[in-house]
Amino acid sequence: MFYHKKAILQSLRVMGLVSLTVSAFAQTKGKVNQGEGEIQSGEIDIVRERKINLTTQHRNIEKIPQSQNARPDKQPLRYQFTDQKLIVGPPKFNPVATELPKSQNEQALYNSEVKVGAGNYGRFLAEANINSRADLPYGVSIKLKHNSTANGPVDGKNSATSQQLIQLGGKYVTNNLKLDGNLGYDRNQFYFYGYKRTADVPTRESIKQVLNNFTAGVGLENTKKDALIDYSIKTKLRALSSFTEASEYDWGTNLKATFPVTENFLAHLAGDAYITQRADSLTNNRNLFRIKPTFQYRTDRFSIIGGINVVHETDNLNTLAKPTHAYPVVTIDFQPLEDIHLFAGYEGDVHRNTLASLLDENQWLAPNVTLLNTEKVRDIYIGTKGAIKGGFNYEAKVSFGGYRNLYFFNNAVKDTARFDVLYDRPADNGLSNVINVSGQINYQHQDWWRSFLKFDFFGYDLKQLDKAWHRPTVTASWNNTVTFKQKLIISTDFYVIGGLKGQNPVTMAERKLPTIIDLNLKTTYLVTDRISGFVGVNNIIGKNYERYQSYRQQGVNFLAGLSYQF
Repeated sequence: MFYHKKAILQSLRVMGLVSLTVSAFAQTKGKVNQGEGEIQSGEIDIVRERKINLTTQHRNIEKIPQSQNARPDKQPLRYQFTDQKLIVGPPKFNPVATELPKSQNEQALYNSEVKVGAGNYGRFLAEANINSRADLPYGVSIKLKHNSTANGPVDGKNSATSQQLIQLGGKYVTNNLKLDGNLGYDRNQFYFYGYKRTADVPTRESIKQVLNNFTAGVGLENTKKDALIDYSIKTKLRALSSFTEASEYDWGTNLKATFPVTENFLAHLAGDAYITQRADSLTNNRNLFRIKPTFQYRTDRFSIIGGINVVHETDNLNTLAKPTHAYPVVTIDFQPLEDIHLFAGYEGDVHRNTLASLLDENQWLAPNVTLLNTEKVRDIYIGTKGAIKGGFNYEAKVSFGGYRNLYFFNNAVKDTARFDVLYDRPADNGLSNVINVSGQINYQHQDWWRSFLKFDFFGYDLKQLDKAWHRPTVTASWNNTVTFKQKLIISTDFYVIGGLKGQNPVTMAERKLPTIIDLNLKTTYLVTDRISGFVGVNNIIGKNYERYQSYRQQGVNFLAGLSYQF
């Protein structure tokens, strides 16, 4: 049977527990605070170097209108309907304490900052973020960053790291449109220190890797709220080169448009075009084109979207039996109670796997890895999300997915310090099945406490591979930020990743990797309006965990420094 009955029953029990918890919260009495947070839909990104800003959307693509009889003293419930790509596990896991803004107040006095810090493992950080005035119709931004460690968890300098980044951005906004563009360069140097411990330590040059990324992009979108056609078009070029003489050029263009037909009926059009060339031992030309027309009927309490997703892909090194795919798309959203939504859907798609995307997830790749796109033949999901009195937002979801060419990572036979990309490719063209039960709860108390809890459970039914190598069966994260009188800001991040398994490619012995438990703390104290000091302590528990087999991470590490805003 496609899914084991036991797995389905377990997932339904989890959904039931989440629903009971939500119902209990919904029945609590009290006034909703004006500062309630937003639903953060989509899969969690555990890479903690980035700051995520949720801003009010002006575009009306796939929005669900608020009930007209909603109380005026309530903050509107805003949703972000993102295109879910491949929800089968977290991306690269190398967390540090969350970077905090100078103030939780959105009306900060200054919008530019320079930062300098140092820590153990010979770590040095220098960063500058320079932005023009926010109240002007045009703007320029510059970001410069250097982040390095002189030593690492294995053999000193053989596990050192170094990253340099420069980003230039510009925008021009009118009442009708927004034009923006960006240029960027990112250099990431590291070493393949996952080698076997022997008397002969390899030279740094023999295990060195450098990834150079150049990016350039331009975007144009509508900003007029009552425009006849709502649109967004973006194009981006990414050029990747490595110390091992591999390279990849990836040019992608994305279009989204909405055409209102009547007050309750809308037509949506999404299109993508990707032209990719990867050069390693061979030159690999890989292109993908997608067009996704859908129609939406919506009322105050109900929305249904239906359409078709057509994908055409080409690959000169991999003959595709079926280069063109068509998948139905159905999404239903029902609001039985104020600020409570029930949703369900059915969809299919093709997830692009490029050299750059796989390196973003696992930088320890071997040369000449096989590149195949992953086909999401079907994804059936059901869930609920909404806002609850007392400052809570929640989401709970169960999905059943069927995939072709689902990818995994495992140590390579020729060099166990590097990883091959393995695909579950049944001889009978069958499907790899994945069940995912997920949930998240957000809480905000006025302007001084924000909390975010998320969990995922995964079950894999593979046809060719023995195990889901280096993919977790459970992930959880709990993030908190507390601000005391706009002077002291404290943030904690707690992560759990379990169920990871690796295999020795020589002996074929299976190894269960220890559960990752990671706790990070970041504090920022505002000395003046311009000057602040910060201290971040990562991996407080001190375990040299392995996200990927043979690669022990740093133990307790800290970073302390000063920042100046202007």
